Amino acid sequence: MADPRRQYAGTTTGLMVQFLDFRLRDDGRSMPMVPPSQLWEDTTFDLQDAIPNPQIAQRVEWKRPGEISDHPQLFTDGTTRFDIGQGEAGTCWFLSMVASIAPHTRLVKEVVPDDAYPIATRAYRGVFHARFWRFGQWEDVYVDDRLPVLKGSKQLWGAHSASDPNEFWVALLEKAFARYHGSYKAVYGGQAGDAFIALTGGVAEMLNYEEDAHKAQKTFHRIRNALNSGTFAAAAVPGKFDKVLGLVGAHAYSVTGTAVVKGVSLIRIRNPWGNMEWKGAWSDGSGEWEGVSTSEVPRAVKDEGEFWICLDDFMIYFNEPTVCSLTPDFDQDGVSDSLNFVTNVYGEWRGETAAGFQNKLKNPRFKFTVPQSGSAEVPVVVQLIQRRESRTATNLFIRCDVFKVLDQTDQNATVQILGENTNSYINGDQTSFRYTLSAGTYLTLPSTKDAEQEKSFLIRVFSSVPLSNVSEFPSNRDLITSESTTVTSGGQNFPLDFVKTVNGAWKAGVNAGGQIAHRNTHATNPQLAFSVSQMMAVEIKLSQKDDGHRIPLALCLFPTGNAPMDIDAIYSMMGKQEAVLDTEGRPYTFVGNAPEIKATYMLKPGEYTLLVHTDEPDTEKPFTVVVMSSSPVEPRAYQTGL
Repeated sequence: MADPRRQYAGTTTGLMVQFLDFRLRDDGRSMPMVPPSQLWEDTTFDLQDAIPNPQIAQRVEWKRPGEISDHPQLFTDGTTRFDIGQGEAGTCWFLSMVASIAPHTRLVKEVVPDDAYPIATRAYRGVFHARFWRFGQWEDVYVDDRLPVLKGSKQLWGAHSASDPNEFWVALLEKAFARYHGSYKAVYGGQAGDAFIALTGGVAEMLNYEEDAHKAQKTFHRIRNALNSGTFAAAAVPGKFDKVLGLVGAHAYSVTGTAVVKGVSLIRIRNPWGNMEWKGAWSDGSGEWEGVSTSEVPRAVKDEGEFWICLDDFMIYFNEPTVCSLTPDFDQDGVSDSLNFVTNVYGEWRGETAAGFQNKLKNPRFKFTVPQSGSAEVPVVVQLIQRRESRTATNLFIRCDVFKVLDQTDQNATVQILGENTNSYINGDQTSFRYTLSAGTYLTLPSTKDAEQEKSFLIRVFSSVPLSNVSEFPSNRDLITSESTTVTSGGQNFPLDFVKTVNGAWKAGVNAGGQIAHRNTHATNPQLAFSVSQMMAVEIKLSQKDDGHRIPLALCLFPTGNAPMDIDAIYSMMGKQEAVLDTEGRPYTFVGNAPEIKATYMLKPGEYTLLVHTDEPDTEKPFTVVVMSSSPVEPRAYQTGL
């Protein structure tokens, strides 16, 4: 068997990634060609395109870095969070995450490649090159280096370096992000987690936020563990707290550190403006710091936008705390887990597969196998991302379910949904779900809440082991769902770990014998015989093919192995009331016009025969019988019509 690891390729961030694309189309961008001795001007992104607000545009003009500084450079002395200074553009959510990745050269180089801006060299053409992660791939963005400045000055209107006026990577990166989305206005306001994903391709998770002591300490420990393990965090101040104790409302901040001083939990925050700090308890120079040395807890001596705040005040004045990591934090302890294998599956809701919630099983389905590993179970995080052509485009309500394949045939598969109680539709760019999977075959099934909503999507499966046999599951193969996993009887649990599937079809004049009142034909109905060697639980499900036309279904279980039974044997057992009673005390299960019926039995050792039928003779319909049991059984099928 081929090693599934060979399907994965390493990345500069240490992940092992594979891509599978089941869409019909894709796109890309290329670097502009600029003749020597000329500087590029992007005529598709003029000032009125970049800043569509005329009140703002009339106050600014383009200038290149060489017109702003005598010694312009992309970087001076590396990159740190103190480089980030926000201007008038409302990009705090983006810049807060730029500040978070700034100390990490490897991450910065993913976004700003080595050849991004060769100013002061012969290769300089006035072009800046950046890369942003979207929809599973790094996409190249090229902008000219004309930056918006206040008219008649050298003061940048947008983001700038707060540490060196000769450094331009922050201003150019903000312009590239604006160009990527259409304008500066298009990137006003957003979630810090979305910015982190665009800058790293990682995973962002907003913490469950409640103002009580238990949740507060849990939030603190998760943020502390995240920062200590090299991942990132951010938070925001709601608009109602604007100008309260020095805070800026409707504004995103970086979370840069934690400490415990005098028994008080503290969180270090940075304002991407590079100034405007918290003025409350534990602020710079406040009395709470008396007796605490700077060697014990480093703190700034000037207003550079970074400050400490106690946990109680953080829980009051901040919201949307978000932990961001390159791989998911599976156990939610704040430490990124070793889910270093990433399987990327592209697909789309289109036509009949844009089925929505009501026909969820008709949505796209993808199969994968979890191999046997050293541990009994494998942690897996499934992330679903919907494609948005622009930040102003409307998001669909999306979710992604995972099913364990219990048994499968050429016609269908019996599956069990996992995590249904913790899975809901989310109106966001992305949503993710955690599972602990044993070795076996699984289906992942993305869906929208409403039908007939066509869109491309990306499923990312993070796992600690490589997945194999990743493929699209054919849309013409039916899925039969099973909800039961355990039957309880007499205080004892019986796990239904064994599954067998039998397909058939009622055919007129052959085996469509109808109900028991039709004496001449009833015994021709399909029958399944099986042996029971010990006391066991058995659940039997009879389903009909979902073709839009439903017929009544019925099943009955008899204590005999003499299959196929003739009509005399059937009438004799029914007359003597010898049909096996299910756990609800029913000798017979009959439902009109339902897609499926089921019955659960506690069976003693012995021989049994199941008979399945419709109401009227000569009613034709494909059917499936699924037998789930707590011990192995081997059904012998008769008169199935196949």
